[in-house]
Amino acid sequence: MTPTPEPVRTDELPEAFRLLFQNAAADDQETRIVNALGLVRRGELDPQGLFVMRGRGRLLGAVLCLPLPGESALVWPPQCAPDKRRSLFEDALLRCAAEWLRARDVRVAQALLSPEEAELADALPRNGFAHVTHLLFLRRDLSLPQPRLRSRARLKYQSYNPSEPSLFHQTLQNTYKDTLDCPELNGVRGVEEVIAGHRGQSHFDPDLWLLALADGLPVGVLLLMRSPETHDWEISYVGVAPEARRRGFGRELVLKALAQARTAGAPYLTLSVDARNQPARELYRVLGFEAYDRREVFLAVWK
Repeated sequence: MTPTPEPVRTDELPEAFRLLFQNAAADDQETRIVNALGLVRRGELDPQGLFVMRGRGRLLGAVLCLPLPGESALVWPPQCAPDKRRSLFEDALLRCAAEWLRARDVRVAQALLSPEEAELADALPRNGFAHVTHLLFLRRDLSLPQPRLRSRARLKYQSYNPSEPSLFHQTLQNTYKDTLDCPELNGVRGVEEVIAGHRGQSHFDPDLWLLALADGLPVGVLLLMRSPETHDWEISYVGVAPEARRRGFGRELVLKALAQARTAGAPYLTLSVDARNQPARELYRVLGFEAYDRREVFLAVWK
C-alpha cells in the first residue's frame, strides 16, 4: 500500500529537511538544513506546512509549503528517497500540499527554483504547477555614476497612507492591465490581497511606497523596500498605468528609486523581472542593472 502523507513530527525535522535538500551540494546541504531548523526555532517557518511519508524506520518523502499574506504561498517540490514508487509518492505529497493550502484560502502557489533544481522537479507540472517563465534578479551598483533624467522631472509623489489608501490601490490595480510581468496572475486576487502580499514581505515602510502623479493625475506606483541584513534597497514593484505608458514615466520612476536608495547610502538597488518582459529588461539594461541570479517559476492558480 502507498503510504499517506502526514504532518511532520518535531523529532523528524532534521531528517525531513535533509531529504528536501538531498540534491544540493554537500556543504550547501548542511547550511540549508541548519538554516531551516533555525527558522523553525525562531518561529519564522511554520512546520505545519511540512508533510512527510513514512516507511519502515525512515522517511520516504517530504514536501514543504509556506502560506504567505495575500492568499499566496511558496512550495518546495517533493523530494523522495530512492524507490520504484517515487512518482506516486511525489504526486501524493503535492496533492496533500495543495489540499492543505486551498483549505487556507490560498489562490496562488509558486515554486521558485534554480535551473539545476528545476531539472529535478518533474512532479510540479504533473500536478498543476505550470512552468510559466523565469525571473531574472538584477542589481545596480550605486557607487557607480548614476544616470540622469533627459529633461526636467515631470512626476510628483505621494507616500502611501494606510488610512486613505483608495487612490493608491486603484492606481496599483490599473498598472496590472496588459502587464508583461507574470500576466497569469492578473485578476486572480483582489487588490487588497495584492497589497497584503507586498506588505507581508517584511520591513514595510509606507514612506517608501510612492504614488506618482503627472499634472495632478495618478500615472504609476513605486514600491521600495530596505533590507536590514544587506542594507540594499529593492524595487518590490514598479508599474505605470496603461494610458500613461510610452511617455518615459517608467524610466523616471526607476531613476527616482536609484536616487532615493543612493541618498540613503544603500550599496545596491535590486529588483526582479519576468524574462518575457523585454521592454522592462531593456530599460533596466540601459540604466546599468546587471543580472546576478535566476529562478524558474512554477505556478499553480486556484480560483
